[in-house]
Amino acid sequence: MIKKLFIISLIYICCGELFAQNIFENKFDGCNTDQFTIEQDSIIVKQSEEDIVYILTNNFTNEQVKKIKGLLNLQILVDLNGKSCLLSIKNETNIGTEALNIKKIIDENLIWEIPDEKTSVISE
Repeated sequence: MIKKLFIISLIYICCGELFAQNIFENKFDGCNTDQFTIEQDSIIVKQSEEDIVYILTNNFTNEQVKKIKGLLNLQILVDLNGKSCLLSIKNETNIGTEALNIKKIIDENLIWEIPDEKTSVISE
């Protein structure tokens, strides 16, 4: 009986950690999430040359830039080379996430200063 409870507890803890990696409900695949830290009270990783708004507006279509209204919350994993991988998103805009092609834009264009450790960054 104790062995069963231990196994059930272990499964519950492991599953809880797996789901805790994604902050927002809309999740993306393709990121190496083997081990990382999460920014909480202070900024650990700084963007290099261009900020997120600049990168998004330069990669959205002109029609999307004129039309978009609302908020985007992004959880981005920054690897040890400063490259981005979009983990999850909360899209409260008037344009759907797939139509924005945001995963590809972030992963291919957003570069950060090289961090000391792989870090999950939250951008609002």
